[in-house]
Amino acid sequence: MPSIFHTSTPLAASAETMFAFHSDPHNLSHVMPPTMKVTKLETELPAKEGGYIKIHCRDWGFIPMHWICRWKTVQPPRLLVDEMIQGPFAIFVHEHRFDADGPNRCIMHDTITYQWGSSWWGRIVSEIGVRLYLTILFCYRHHRTRKWVAQL
Repeated sequence: MPSIFHTSTPLAASAETMFAFHSDPHNLSHVMPPTMKVTKLETELPAKEGGYIKIHCRDWGFIPMHWICRWKTVQPPRLLVDEMIQGPFAIFVHEHRFDADGPNRCIMHDTITYQWGSSWWGRIVSEIGVRLYLTILFCYRHHRTRKWVAQL
């Protein structure tokens, strides 16, 4: 059974602005932690349902990660869902939702449905290690997103 992680943050930018930012995977460099470096990125632009994203990166300088994802849902300016079709997880679906919250304001929601493995060991890793990693990662990503928005 997959796990679900959710976090949200208010932003001083419109849902349209944030949708445009997040629908371009080249903007990952603005929100990635300093320990993670993208070494290769291939994508189709603009984001469209069924379109792909191929990401090769290194975490902590030596942990290689290779992901192939596809845009599962693209509904401007409110919803983007990307789904890993090849990579380190059995299941990884990332939903980006942008809810208007007044003029030039929105609330950005990130919901991750994930599963590291199907064994009891995989469940423990998912519930402890991956959840902790996602908490730290998305705290940083939301901080960097707020910083990016402040420069608009």
